[in-house]
Amino acid sequence: MEMPGSAPGVWKQRWQYCPMRTRRLCELTLAVLAAHALVWQLAVDGPPAPAPARAGARRIALVSAAPPTQAAAASSDAAIGAGQAAPAARMRTAPAARAPKGEGGALRRGPRDARAWPVYPTLAPPSITLRYALMQTGAATAAGAADLEWRRDASGFSLGLVARLAGRPLREWQSTGSFDAAGVAPSRLVEREKGRDVRAVTFDRDGGVARLSSAPGRPVVAPGAQDRWSWIAQLAAIVEAAARRGERPAHWDLQVAGLRGQLERWTFRVLPLGDPPPELLQQGNELSARPDRAPALLHVLRATEQPYDLRIEAWLSPSLHHLPAGLRMSTPPGPWSLSLWQRNP
Repeated sequence: MEMPGSAPGVWKQRWQYCPMRTRRLCELTLAVLAAHALVWQLAVDGPPAPAPARAGARRIALVSAAPPTQAAAASSDAAIGAGQAAPAARMRTAPAARAPKGEGGALRRGPRDARAWPVYPTLAPPSITLRYALMQTGAATAAGAADLEWRRDASGFSLGLVARLAGRPLREWQSTGSFDAAGVAPSRLVEREKGRDVRAVTFDRDGGVARLSSAPGRPVVAPGAQDRWSWIAQLAAIVEAAARRGERPAHWDLQVAGLRGQLERWTFRVLPLGDPPPELLQQGNELSARPDRAPALLHVLRATEQPYDLRIEAWLSPSLHHLPAGLRMSTPPGPWSLSLWQRNP
């Protein structure tokens, strides 16, 4: 049964007599409703699935071009303890950031991943005591003396440095530890200064993984990681082993832990040969006594990366098993500097 007024003919008559403006408005309304319905359907069902790949179509894959890391061949503890050069260790490391232009070409701080650090052959120096003339600048210039005492045996090592100004102790550092496949392995560095609290850096080497236990989070340190003074013995051991093999690399990288727990990459670059600094020639040592027969010093530089970073110049002497005959440390652009010049006892 049809309802009154619902016959198709009636609606057709009414549509024909509608004004043209009303008819256009109705058509536009219907078009908008249809578009909304289509958008709603896509939102509910999602986009149509892609058509299956045709037979014979080629696939293109993106492949990382990062080089694999090759594990290092480590030198033996027995070789280090016996004073023999460890065999050469070869390691591929992650590429370091490009060095900025400037003195020494400082490298930015490297990755903290221990596998990204090189392991060098080492030949630790024998026990020795060195006397230095000390010069410090800053608020005022002061002169004094310093003693560096390096002791090693089958059980480990100790490196002590005592600085004095006007006969009074200025500061004292004591680094102790052992030897491992990467060379000098510090366990603890203690710094004592009059009127200040004792500060220390401690390494935990139990369980086969070395950690900086004095830093928050106990981060893992790299093989061959050093404290702020044991690097002197480690660098001497690396250079001595390289010299015995007739090698002279352009630079060496060391990871160094600071007293605040920070881990930094220290890159020591070999500088061109030149005359020894005049301060060193004034100390009555072998360089000033017989300059014509004095051994050629190896001049290395750890350039600064950031303002007030520690800048280090060292003149390594072959006759001292490449321990420093001269050492100059500063924090540019600050005025502070500390210089040590080896002298005869």
